[in-house]
Amino acid sequence: MSQNNGIGLYVHVPFCLSKCDYCGFYSEMPGRHSIEDYLNRLAEELRERLEQLTRPVTTVFVGGGNPTCIGLENLQRLVEIIGSVLPDMSRLEEWTFESNPETLSADIVAFLATLPAIRLSMGIQRLNDGELKVLGRRACMNAVYCALDLAFAKLANVGGDFILGVPGCPSLAGDLHQMLKRYPLAHVSAYFLTIEENTPMQKAVIQGLLPDPADIGADELYEVRDVLAAAGFEHYEISNHARSGCRCRHNLNYWYQGDYIGFGPAAVSSSNGIRLANPPDLRRWLANEPPAVEKLSSIDRRNEHLMLRLRLLREGLDLAEFERGFGQQSDDFYEHLARQTAAGNLQREGDKVRLSDTGLRFADEVMASLFIM
Repeated sequence: MSQNNGIGLYVHVPFCLSKCDYCGFYSEMPGRHSIEDYLNRLAEELRERLEQLTRPVTTVFVGGGNPTCIGLENLQRLVEIIGSVLPDMSRLEEWTFESNPETLSADIVAFLATLPAIRLSMGIQRLNDGELKVLGRRACMNAVYCALDLAFAKLANVGGDFILGVPGCPSLAGDLHQMLKRYPLAHVSAYFLTIEENTPMQKAVIQGLLPDPADIGADELYEVRDVLAAAGFEHYEISNHARSGCRCRHNLNYWYQGDYIGFGPAAVSSSNGIRLANPPDLRRWLANEPPAVEKLSSIDRRNEHLMLRLRLLREGLDLAEFERGFGQQSDDFYEHLARQTAAGNLQREGDKVRLSDTGLRFADEVMASLFIM
């Protein structure tokens, strides 16, 4: 993905029917005219920012929020708007839509099936009604099963997003093992629960009503990894697993620090060390408030390169490429590298450095030890 000089296009749909207790992403319930206003402004933003584009868009990712909560007709218009600024949609390498189970209908699935290189990423999170309730999820398992039945009736590339480290809940591994017998998921993302600012879950933790997820160990990560490996998945990024040929190309472009352009409230764009962040508020975005601009320093870019490459478990960090891009590294860097390797957290083969199986448990600390602060 990083070698083809293409650009990733991300569209943020800022609507959800309800807010989950843990969610820190920007979203709101759709109002009477807000979806129409959003689509009208999105069409303008796409034209304004893609008019002078000289490189091809290779992937499109429609995320949220919950894109399918805007309904079939609005989804069709959304795709028409995106297609109007692309020379040839059939040449896309990948088109991803996110959806929560409770808003995925047979008509929406049938429409998505007409898109080129389509993949559906389903926000499932847990596989038990009680555990979904802990997270404040709207869906129940019946809705999950119904949505997956609809999806697999028409689509080959269907993935699921899951949350690990949910307080008071057993490992996801057993339930996931059973699900994979029934549904041939192509991709699984499994992220540890983190407490976001100003969420109901943060208040519950502060008040002592819920244990802090940060205190939960990493055992569930390994248990889920083992279940997925036994089912034929490749653990290709710390939080992502895919069957052969089903890695998420759009996200690979992020991890390889490729260029991407984000549209909609809270969407982020990045190119040549310049990062743009649209206002995380529908009204401000509709009013055409310009994005915040951040110019990454050479140290920021170095640290980000190191972190993102180490997250890619098979490819890892290429030290020769690292020094070509960021110069000869200090003795202190190589001392820390040797120390982490000796501790078994990193594996080094020539210029290639990868996180070890043990190092997965301490990934953030390992990476931070190699940063320039």
